[in-house]
Amino acid sequence: MDQEKSTKPAEMSVEDLPDVRAFQDDFTREFLQSTEETKEGYYPFLSGTGAYKMDFPAGGIVGEKGYSKKQKEFESYLVGIDEGNGFESSIKIDYYSKIGQTSTELEMLSSQFNQKLDFESYDENNITISLAEFEDDEKTIGAVGLLEHKSTQKGLSIIYESECIRSVEDCKTEKKEMQNKIKQWVNSIKFVKNDESDVEQ
Repeated sequence: MDQEKSTKPAEMSVEDLPDVRAFQDDFTREFLQSTEETKEGYYPFLSGTGAYKMDFPAGGIVGEKGYSKKQKEFESYLVGIDEGNGFESSIKIDYYSKIGQTSTELEMLSSQFNQKLDFESYDENNITISLAEFEDDEKTIGAVGLLEHKSTQKGLSIIYESECIRSVEDCKTEKKEMQNKIKQWVNSIKFVKNDESDVEQ
């Protein structure tokens, strides 16, 4: 067990890994730091830039074809998730080593939607998070977020979209719970110090 904790999942044999979607995908496994859950249904993920870490859903896969990175300056990818609760989700994540003016970035995010987004800003882990929920139809919900580290101006933009694959009636009761799940996931994101695993303060 001790050896399992100290060995990165990418270096372990497949039969020793948790039997979940995230570990079954070769590319996704490269980002996962341990087979120990951070909380139920989530595993520790470190970005390809090494700039931030977060809880990664067991049912998630990082899309290899759409993945792009420019050294430690920029990273962009899409995560596809089987949530295991009647929702299928996608998360679009873009990382910038220096983020632009917050108001401009929020306008750019908003322009991708056909509705007005009301952003709520709050602080978590020395990060200013601006988050807006949206609803496209009776079955599709999600959140748009901009995260900026207060000291370093590192930043992330996030679009988390979830589609309910149950009946419309079931979806009505589940949507609020799913929105809470999205917010909790956003709050798990932490920026890390250069070339270290410690969290930026």
